[in-house]
Amino acid sequence: MSKHIVKRIAAAALSCAGFGLLPAAGHAQQVDSTINRIKSTHTFTIGYRESSVPLSYIGPDGKPTGYSTEFCWKIADAVKDYLKLPELTLKYVPVNIQTRQALVANGTVDISCEGAVNTWTRQKQVSFSPVSWVSAEQLLVLKNSGIKGINDLNGKTVIVATAGTSEPTLNRLIQQDHLNVKIMHVDSHSAALLALESHRGAAYLSDNGAFYGMIKASKHPENLAVVGPELSYQPEAFIIAKNNPTFAWIVGHTMSDMFKSGEAEKLVTKWFGPLGVGVSPKLRAAWETYSFPE
Repeated sequence: MSKHIVKRIAAAALSCAGFGLLPAAGHAQQVDSTINRIKSTHTFTIGYRESSVPLSYIGPDGKPTGYSTEFCWKIADAVKDYLKLPELTLKYVPVNIQTRQALVANGTVDISCEGAVNTWTRQKQVSFSPVSWVSAEQLLVLKNSGIKGINDLNGKTVIVATAGTSEPTLNRLIQQDHLNVKIMHVDSHSAALLALESHRGAAYLSDNGAFYGMIKASKHPENLAVVGPELSYQPEAFIIAKNNPTFAWIVGHTMSDMFKSGEAEKLVTKWFGPLGVGVSPKLRAAWETYSFPE
């Protein structure tokens, strides 16, 4: 590959918002370590969640599947074509909110395909793909709890995910509205659902994109409700390692093609349609932002 082409790839990757390529302080990384590792091993390692329906979860056949997973299958195909590999083995590594950034940063995982919210704080350690899904923080409650909004949380226990983005939001609401709230931490959406249905917590504050699968997974979905205003804009994307302009370009270009061709919308219809959810105006706008011409 010529130096001119490498420079063009790096420039294209830098043009994509959210693809911060400067290595974290004290953690200098080899340029293009991800693509070099894939080329050497002929293996593409995907991080997945075990129960984040319908984004990323273990299907009935015992294999990772979901909306986000299908995006990453397309990215894997694009990597295989770009590197002109005769075969590319897909390897899957389970991740959660606490481990996913470190596993990508240290090279254990090439791309974490689930529903990580792209934040400036997280970009200190890792980079992100274009936006794959847009959610907002809301409350999941039992219908008989009497909770209709934020002010009804006073004196209640609110569930949040450890190391997630919702605890800072909750702390802001506590200060802003002078709420007396006890915080319960959980490590997964399934643990939050159990805490909610066993009345150990009164409300789960999280990305509403996760609520669809939680309600479907419940033995009594009719007892659950999503309430209150949308409290934030949560652009979800796939985590990739910093300082990898070639891999970032492949990821961004593949997803851009999916946005423009309508393939991404078909995935929404397939995975979210049965839940009564389609492409929101915010998601459409995010996709259009990355629909760059060739």
